[in-house]
Amino acid sequence: SWLRSLMGQTISFEQATRDALAFVSAHFKLELDTARMETLCEAYLNLSPYPEVPDALRKLQEMKLPMAILSNGSDFSISKVVGGSGLQSFFSHLLSVDAVGVFKPDSRVYALAGKAFSLAPEEML
Repeated sequence: SWLRSLMGQTISFEQATRDALAFVSAHFKLELDTARMETLCEAYLNLSPYPEVPDALRKLQEMKLPMAILSNGSDFSISKVVGGSGLQSFFSHLLSVDAVGVFKPDSRVYALAGKAFSLAPEEML
């Protein structure tokens, strides 16, 4: 995704993930048929958080820190992963690169967080 952003190529994160899986499989001479590719991509949308994450987010929430997710993932994938994790209530914003059409580390991606919270970059973690 980083290299494609530098080259000005716009593709979905899902396609970038598929391309990466195909590249790695070919590099290591692993067979990756369509069914296995679909299984891996579906698994990526059903990730579980590490056990300590809910408590850590609760502590940050108790500190009254506004929180968001800023992801290279699509709006769909972020909603699916966060929704499936049960953590959506911790975040006031789920921000996707879909809004700007480029991937991190492009500065336009990080500007999404500033805009969402009406904060300057130096005011955010």
